[in-house]
Parts: sequence; C-alpha cells; structure tokens
Amino acid sequence: SELRNISQKSETHKNLINILSDLEISYKHLLKGADSTLLGEKFTNAEHYHGKEGLTLKLNNSNLRTHNLETYKYIHEIYNSQKNAKIKLLMLGPLTNLAKTLISFPEISSIIDEVIIMGGAFFTEGNATKYAEFNIYADAESASIVFNSKLNIRVVGLDVCNDLIIDKIKFYNNEYSFLKSDTKSSQFSKNIINSFFEYHTNKNAMALCDPIATICLIEKNLFTYKNCSVKVITEGDKIGQTIPLNNNNNVQIAYKINETEIWNLIDQLFIH
Repeated sequence: SELRNISQKSETHKNLINILSDLEISYKHLLKGADSTLLGEKFTNAEHYHGKEGLTLKLNNSNLRTHNLETYKYIHEIYNSQKNAKIKLLMLGPLTNLAKTLISFPEISSIIDEVIIMGGAFFTEGNATKYAEFNIYADAESASIVFNSKLNIRVVGLDVCNDLIIDKIKFYNNEYSFLKSDTKSSQFSKNIINSFFEYHTNKNAMALCDPIATICLIEKNLFTYKNCSVKVITEGDKIGQTIPLNNNNNVQIAYKINETEIWNLIDQLFIH
C-alpha cells in the first residue's frame, strides 16, 4: 500500500506497525497522523470503546520502519512528482490531515479522484453525542472543510455501520466463514473479535464500521446512496452533527447495503 494514514494517538500508529508485521504485509510509506485537531486542540479520547492502547487486543512489538513526514506534506510530494496521478483516499478517522492538505495545497484537489469517509450520522443518532458520530465530532472544523470542498465524496456513516455486524452467539458458534480460514488475516480477525467481546462483556454484537467503509472503496455498487451536500455543525451543543441538504452535490451518503453480497466479498477476501 502506498499511503497509510493514522490520526490521533501514537498508540494507534504503533498498533498498525505491529499488525503489518504480524500479517507480513509490506508497504512503501507509513506516516503518523495529526497530533491535534485543526484548531490545535487535543483529540477526544475513545478508550472506553477501543481500549487503553487503541485496541482491545495485545500485540507483539515490532521495529518496522516509519516515516516522519507529515501526511499532508506527503500527499503534496505525490502531487509534485506525479501531476497526472489520480489517488483515492480512505479516511477512517478524523479528517484533520485532509483538511490541512486542502488548506495548505488547494491545487492537490486535482489529483484526488475520490474520498471515502467513515463517519457521520445523517439519518440516525450519533455515538459521541446524540447528534454527532465520533470521527466528525473529534474534529468538526476539519470535517466542515472537507464536506464543503468540491471533492467527490462517498460517506459511510452510522446509518449503515450497524447493518453489518458480528453477532456474539454466531461468532462463538463459529458460524462466520471468513473466520474459518487458516490465513493470517483470518486468525488475526478472530483474535481481535474475541478480545472485543471479552472487553465489552455487555455487548452482543460488534459493528464493522471501518471494514464496511473499506468495502465501499473496493466495491461501491454494493451500497445505495443519497446524493446531497452536507453541513457540519462546528460549535455549540450540536458540534459534529452532519446535516444532509436536499440538493444534488458532491457527497454520496450510503443509506442501504447489499448485506449478502458484502459478506460474500469478505469471505472471498479472507480465503484467498
């Protein structure tokens, strides 16, 4: 993979290094994400959900190389060296790095073919507050800049995240095909799901928010979208709220999934 973008804590960066090592996945560049929000504030913590070190699973330490260049500057390097390039960005956290890129180097928009965002709560309640989903809430100012850009955006929010879940009973009954493979990725997934349920003893299901956004990048036709523009509330009690506006614009909000075909694709990806 050319670019892997991590936001928030250094623990998250270390986790990805360790995961790449365990799964024996090669990469060209691994960059740290933003240390603070666009306005210089400390990121909101999500230890209550992801665990103290960013994962509920303890990982082996690795010494794989990293890259000290800030992500938004690295994207600019791609622009300078490959002006005819077209890149797609998969954003699984706060949108700080992309907002910085658009502010510092607006010309970069010309090489960004599409942005897939995991975040937002458009037709449902949030999970950080009643109004806001966590990734948008964590840096609402950055989210507002990104959604107000002219970039082509597909967004996978809480509206569909809960439509693709790991059921606790089915998991422990070994009913998921993609977890029956002997591949490293399958075994790692099994371990991390098990650690999730051990950490969250009161939960009966695990929503696959980031995986479903990744699937949206791979096969966009497995989703149904509403085309609109999005307003992000950047202050007050409703900060982080994402409001869809009923006019055709640059944002496609996923509101329905083809669950059967998505599971089939997941099975194929893990078996091969």
